[in-house]
Amino acid sequence: MNNYSKVMQEHGKSFFWASWFLDKNTANKLFAVYALCRRLDDLVDTSNENSEAKEEIARVISLTNNNQYKETFEEFKSIDSKLHPRQDIIIEFLKGQLSDLDFRQPNDLGQLLKYCYRVAGVVGLMICDVLDIRDSKLRYFAIDFGIAMQLTNICRDIKEDAQIGRIYLPKNETASLAIGNFRSPSNTDLIIINSSRDKLIKLADEYYQSGMYGINQLPIKIKRSFRVASNIYQGIGHKILQKRCSFNEQRVYLSKFEKLNLTIKTFLKRSKSIDRPLHQKKLHASLQNLPDTDL
Repeated sequence: MNNYSKVMQEHGKSFFWASWFLDKNTANKLFAVYALCRRLDDLVDTSNENSEAKEEIARVISLTNNNQYKETFEEFKSIDSKLHPRQDIIIEFLKGQLSDLDFRQPNDLGQLLKYCYRVAGVVGLMICDVLDIRDSKLRYFAIDFGIAMQLTNICRDIKEDAQIGRIYLPKNETASLAIGNFRSPSNTDLIIINSSRDKLIKLADEYYQSGMYGINQLPIKIKRSFRVASNIYQGIGHKILQKRCSFNEQRVYLSKFEKLNLTIKTFLKRSKSIDRPLHQKKLHASLQNLPDTDL
């Protein structure tokens, strides 16, 4: 097991579970992408001084703008340079990380979806690059897969995010409640916040469905792994809704038994491969002029 696979095993358990269904070469490429994203994300989340993180990300952006970014990412050195993620995609990811340093709660759903695109939708595009997936239509669906997962993360981590001063639920969906309302919610606050979260979980389902259209066009071995990852991650949101969990309770996760159950169901359910799957334009209405969002 290489160091990058260990990063995913520790921090991305659902992804690591699904990676067992990939061949070694493909899995190693995904481990590298995950390790890079995790390193930059941790830089933002764990830096004692924001200035330190800002300087490091600004340095990477500067190198990226000067076409030197490949030399800054140790994670990609084992991957053929022709398969390295595109420069504009890397820049969008870095913009997303910088926005967490100067964090501002999104005013509306459009701002939230643009954030989700930058920190997760582009990860789907990075994966397309390292796997040499150039079909613009498949890349379109890869963005939705990433956005769906990020929406799940946000809905699962509301309590933890509030503790570090971040509220990702849009202001206009939460009656502009202050950070204190999230940390010590009244009964009315709980109703507002849980309701807003539940709406996002249901929205995530639309993005998961769209992402699955693209996944089902992939080669069988890759398709199998990504279908498992999608169903497991989507299962977190479904568990929140089914158990009627409140955001301020213990963090929701899937047990190994639940993951195994979803994996078996994924294998037993036949995937529907559509020759020309249609994309819902409304899913990208907030993402105009961003890389790979226009067909």
